[in-house]
Amino acid sequence: MTIQEILSLCRKPGRYIGREKNAYHKPWESVPVRTACIFPDLYEIGMSHLGLQILYDIINRLSWALSDRVYCPDTDMEGLLRHHNMPLFGLETRRPLSDFDCLFITLPYELCYSNIFTILDLSGIPFFHRERDGDSWPLIVGGGSCCLNPEPVADLFDAIVIGDGEEVVVEILEVLGRSGKKDRANGELLQDLSSIPGIYIPSCYQPAYGRGKRFEGMECRDGDEKRVRRRLIPELKKSFSPVFPLVPNVQVVHDRLGVEIARGCTRGCRYCQASTIYRPVRERDLDDILSITAQGLDATGWEEISLLSLSTGDYTAIAPLILELMDTYVSKNISVSLPSLRVGTLTPEIMEQIRRVRKTGFTLAPEAGSDRLRMVINKGIAEEDLLDTAASIGARGWNSVKLYFMIGLPTETDEDIMEIVSLAKKVLKAISSSQGKKRGARVTVSVGTFVPKPHTPFQWEAQISVAESRRRIGLIKDGLRGKQFQVKWHDPVQSFLEGIFSRGDRKLSALIHAAWQKGARLDAWTDNLCPEYYGQAAHELDIDLESYLQAIPEDACLPWDHIDSGVKKAFFRLERKRALRLQYTPDCRTNDCQGCGVCDFKDIKPVLAQYKKDRPALSQGSLEKRPDIQPIYCAVSFSRVFDARFLGHLDMVRMFLRAIRRAGLPVAYSQGFHPMPRVSFSQPIPLGMECLRQSAVLVLNEAMKAGEVTQRLNKELPLGIKVKDVEISRTKIKIMPDSRESFLILLRDISQEVAQARIESFLRSSEFYLDVEKKGRKISLDLSKRVETIKQISIQEIDDDQEMYWAKEVLKQVSSTQNSLLRMEILQESPHIKPSDALVGMFQLSSSHMLLARILKI
Repeated sequence: MTIQEILSLCRKPGRYIGREKNAYHKPWESVPVRTACIFPDLYEIGMSHLGLQILYDIINRLSWALSDRVYCPDTDMEGLLRHHNMPLFGLETRRPLSDFDCLFITLPYELCYSNIFTILDLSGIPFFHRERDGDSWPLIVGGGSCCLNPEPVADLFDAIVIGDGEEVVVEILEVLGRSGKKDRANGELLQDLSSIPGIYIPSCYQPAYGRGKRFEGMECRDGDEKRVRRRLIPELKKSFSPVFPLVPNVQVVHDRLGVEIARGCTRGCRYCQASTIYRPVRERDLDDILSITAQGLDATGWEEISLLSLSTGDYTAIAPLILELMDTYVSKNISVSLPSLRVGTLTPEIMEQIRRVRKTGFTLAPEAGSDRLRMVINKGIAEEDLLDTAASIGARGWNSVKLYFMIGLPTETDEDIMEIVSLAKKVLKAISSSQGKKRGARVTVSVGTFVPKPHTPFQWEAQISVAESRRRIGLIKDGLRGKQFQVKWHDPVQSFLEGIFSRGDRKLSALIHAAWQKGARLDAWTDNLCPEYYGQAAHELDIDLESYLQAIPEDACLPWDHIDSGVKKAFFRLERKRALRLQYTPDCRTNDCQGCGVCDFKDIKPVLAQYKKDRPALSQGSLEKRPDIQPIYCAVSFSRVFDARFLGHLDMVRMFLRAIRRAGLPVAYSQGFHPMPRVSFSQPIPLGMECLRQSAVLVLNEAMKAGEVTQRLNKELPLGIKVKDVEISRTKIKIMPDSRESFLILLRDISQEVAQARIESFLRSSEFYLDVEKKGRKISLDLSKRVETIKQISIQEIDDDQEMYWAKEVLKQVSSTQNSLLRMEILQESPHIKPSDALVGMFQLSSSHMLLARILKI
């Protein structure tokens, strides 16, 4: 079975087709070093991850290397690959992963660990470093935020990058390019890699255990007590941002242009691992941000910009940056979102600017309900400031706000939990009062369980149990009843596993492997999580999972002690003492150095954005009034064939709208707080069907020549979508539904004799009822009254060039030698009949058989 046929059988084939806008396509034979960047979770998450795109772009800009991309397949696709004995492949090259020289696997969060086993197993690559002898296997390199304690999965990797990857990834490939197969087999390659700053070679370290299997430290095999220092880039160069960001084929979690404006945060929240592992603050130059944004929008057609940072509001030039972005893009209906805002940095002036295009949502993170507990975690947010911010949000037209809290923080009591309830009610009141009304406002409270993380002042603390998490969440739910509140929570079982892996040691690689063998897959997705697999595996391996959540003595050896984050352990101890004393540690960005140890103040130091102080001050923005313009109607007819059939209707619409933006067509927008492009499409066709002629009507603000519209759109439309005709009119054009639909059909694994017999049987029938489901209820339709024509044809009988080309290409893509080519016409009236339903009834096909059929709407 071919890849195309396998994709026809999976639930969401758009994840696996590749060929995204701006993807690289380098000839395999043209470069000596071939790599793949792997994200061990679904496409929708991986395509939202800026770090993977940065590395993919950096590698592909090298003239002597290429990088492909791989995401973890969903369970249905995994099953199909196994059933048909097909290896997991790269999206661009369609090569199996075992063909590559190096695999870079991102470790973004702990609950993706089991997915690494899925990816390696589907690729036929041995799981553990010790099993990959010789020179026939790719080099397996890990990286990402979880690598500050990589021990639970360290045995899977040949090498692990600790820290920033922009520079070190090139250095790894340079070593790989110089090495021969002999070097890889005899260990010289790993020895060379170990000399690169920031590279950890797990096989050079051995964990030591004492009585009761208690961890007693990491021993370096060569006898030296070496710590691996986190690699840091001194500044965020413009070259570290993707030149042409990838545009996803299907809707992803963060479906917008992400621009990293700063890396690092020195606010010093004591629970926050990111505060440690991304220090010091390195802000990107304001002009570089503007340039990256302009280039990214031109290359992608996105309608929203997301300014990325651990604390976006702390960016030194945030006010002039937002003003310039809004003044530049408000006329293009491009909005700006600030996903990471701290109370106190969200000023009324910034809110006014953000609402000029459309009102993106606001999430505020008090983290704790009481001022006392916020002092413990060094959050430094007073309740008064939070309520003032909520009132400002409400006064500017927002009716809702999202609040994020953690439960289980050190020293937390039930009184602190009830303060969350009280604070949420006060925020609701502040929003309502600012609008002069009692109803309409809404507060969403999102709750997560505190997980003590390595390299933080709270790394020694205990984590509360699943039962206790549920009890505390219950208190919040009971206190916030009613339509004005919505309470969401992170699954405590997922937090339980996250806590185990977060502070785990090398014993856990066997646990994860055993749980994976039992069926653990995609643990970060609640619908897939089966914690019993881990419980069973722990019992078989005699591993006490609860022990990983217990408090740790400060003088105990930690599994991550050999990893040097740059922050001194003494500083973590001091911060822990300050927490218990309710003592605030100020931000070193604006105060004295606190002595954490990261900066040497020569190469590594805080970098704040430089900008001209005479830039215009932040003005009071408002929704721009658009003048009344005589609309121009543009009817576009386009074909949608081959890989485009794997896109659902909404994904196709998003792709088309972004192509319109990239093409620079002057499309009109609706009025109001959420302006939308005035573009309408003809009736959707089902996923998997192809079409020679679909329609869209664009309302333009300016007249254009039909040929120019065609040329511009075809330059930007990918994946088998091509504009055929364009009609320009000053009178309104309506898309009318087809009263009669014609189809060209290829049925796989049905001989011409069988097909002819079933067609004749149908044509002889005076009645032919088919039960179909419409809007949740079953109805019976008489196909004999609706199918006007059904006949078998040969390819030589096709006289249309487009149809002939389609038929020839499709025959190349099917693996079956028994195929039947049909032509069918359906009279369409209410209710609408899908050709697939008619074919299932006439030919008695199974659902999987029907999915493999190729249907072209003519």
